[in-house]
Amino acid sequence: MIGNLISVGQRLSGRNDPRLAYGIACSAAEGLFAAALYPLIYLLLREVEAGAVTTHSAGLYALAMFACVMLRIAAGRIAMPMLFSAAYALMGEARLRVANHLRRLPMGWFARQRGGDLSARLTSDLELVEHLWSHFLGVFVTGLTMPICLMAFLFWIDVRMALAALAGLPPALLALWWTQRVVGQPGERLIAASASVQSELLEYVQGIAVIRSFGRFGDAWQRLLRKLDEQHAALVAVESKPTPWLVSYGFLLEAGYVGLVFAGVWWLSAGTLSALVLVSFMVLVLPVYRQLFDVGQAMLMLRFSRRAMSRIEELLTEPVLPEPASALPPQGHDIVVDAVHFAYEGAAEVALRSVSCTFPARGLTAIVGPSGAGKTTLVHLIARLWDVQAGAIRIGGVDVRDIGSHLLHRHVAMVFQDVVLFSGSVRDNLRIGCPDASDDQIVAAARRACAHDFIEALPQGYDTVLDEGGASLSGGERQRLSIARALLRDAPILLLDEATASVDPSGEAEIQRALAELARGRTVIAIAHRLHSVRHAEQILVLDGGRLVERGRHEELVQQAGVYARLWERQMQARRWTLAASGAH
Repeated sequence: MIGNLISVGQRLSGRNDPRLAYGIACSAAEGLFAAALYPLIYLLLREVEAGAVTTHSAGLYALAMFACVMLRIAAGRIAMPMLFSAAYALMGEARLRVANHLRRLPMGWFARQRGGDLSARLTSDLELVEHLWSHFLGVFVTGLTMPICLMAFLFWIDVRMALAALAGLPPALLALWWTQRVVGQPGERLIAASASVQSELLEYVQGIAVIRSFGRFGDAWQRLLRKLDEQHAALVAVESKPTPWLVSYGFLLEAGYVGLVFAGVWWLSAGTLSALVLVSFMVLVLPVYRQLFDVGQAMLMLRFSRRAMSRIEELLTEPVLPEPASALPPQGHDIVVDAVHFAYEGAAEVALRSVSCTFPARGLTAIVGPSGAGKTTLVHLIARLWDVQAGAIRIGGVDVRDIGSHLLHRHVAMVFQDVVLFSGSVRDNLRIGCPDASDDQIVAAARRACAHDFIEALPQGYDTVLDEGGASLSGGERQRLSIARALLRDAPILLLDEATASVDPSGEAEIQRALAELARGRTVIAIAHRLHSVRHAEQILVLDGGRLVERGRHEELVQQAGVYARLWERQMQARRWTLAASGAH
């Protein structure tokens, strides 16, 4: 069992730590020295009974007992720091491995996960495994070593009495085995309920603005209460269902002690057992039973934790995007999409159907079309957030799958519609684009992104710590920080996923100027719903229903009277309606 715990933990961390084995050895030594005290007491009492004790021998026994106590303390002082440092180092490595593995998973995997369940695996499940390694291993090894050593000594004293002491152990172990079986299903239920509660709480907190605006406090609150009730019921089941069997385990151990006393008294009355041996067994068997009961409880905790460990291992077994054995650098920055086909897992409709097109180097190509046409899917495939299911995407003549993710991301930068900002200073958020950027480079990028002025107006300027997600900033300010981040990255290919869709018209002009600065000299692919913002693009691709239906410049597409012309006309009508309404007012 201990070996299984160690092997699982080492698989999670991906390496061994010699401090772990050393700490376990010291814990075993601590149990040995704790057990050694009792034989010394027995031997001293035997000499007292025989009248052979002397001042010299009593002093030697006292010195030996004192040495056992000191050695036990020394072993414990060495074992605990070793186990703690090894456990925290290995679990820290496990967290890094899991995070790095998640970074290489296709984005479709995240779409299938509930945020709370993934959060539970990365926090509570990992913390449980870490707690077992740091607090459980040493206690378990010490608690198991001590009764084993004591029982070996008791067998040396009297085999009959030792066997009588162990008579209650087989039925007790059977009760413990059944207790572990009973706790299995409630444990699974509790883990699932806890993950569901985390998901519901995350959804409730993130959606609090929508809940308030629509006055749906009752529905959301009742849904959260139901999840909390399910967790409460699962917690009660985990505590209550195995309790009778755990009590039976303790009762059978105690019944063994009663049987030992009766057997000892019987043999004592028959003259085949000395009073000293009987008293010694009655005293020494008690710590054995106490330690065995504690070990039994610890085994229940280990059984409960196995599911947590397997849930973390499941993350590490999820297939990642395959990487080439040797990454091939692109020989240019033109992009060719060759008969690409893609469908999301579980989706009824195909996202892209045999799409073929070319994005010229150092040019601006716009991708337009109605909602659900496949625009974002195509851009994400170019960035290799997913892999195509048929066809190929080549950058500079090299398939993106042969370039490798690390090298590909050095050539491609993205500006998303929904800007992600992390808790930390403005400077730290900008440095995500280039961790080695100097302060002068950061300021220069912010100026080019039209972000320097509003950053300087913040309370601590570039050192201002942002709220989670940059909630204290406007949509336009967040977007300009995202553009400054992309400028620092200085990638030759730029992917814009509707970068101005959620920005008010007053801020759109500044963002358009920042984007123009960002696009200079780069291969730019821009998804756009506002067609007037990309009407000067060198090439416009029109997607509809996952197919490429039109391509050309703005003037050509308007004359074709197709999908693009209809979209353009609708937007022009909306603009004229807005202007007319403003004039009437």
